[in-house]
Amino acid sequence: MPAYVIVELAPSRGAPRSRSESAILTRADVKRLLSEHEAELVTPPVRKTARDAPSESTTITVPDMARAHKLAAALRDMEGIAAAYAKPGEELP
Repeated sequence: MPAYVIVELAPSRGAPRSRSESAILTRADVKRLLSEHEAELVTPPVRKTARDAPSESTTITVPDMARAHKLAAALRDMEGIAAAYAKPGEELP
């Protein structure tokens, strides 16, 4: 069953927010990770405004939860990613 990785992008400093944050997802190292985990972006980055700070998030689909957990862990270690966590396929529409 497909699973998902929810990614919160870290706020950028200095560059226009939408351009620099979204660019994180097009970096070669991120593209390589997505390919290695047979992952695909489901949604383009969506800007959210929280009480403390605005952020962007995106959803990535992967074939199973094992890959979702591995991909989320790898993404959390990357610069520009504030958070990444796995969700089972049945929890998202």
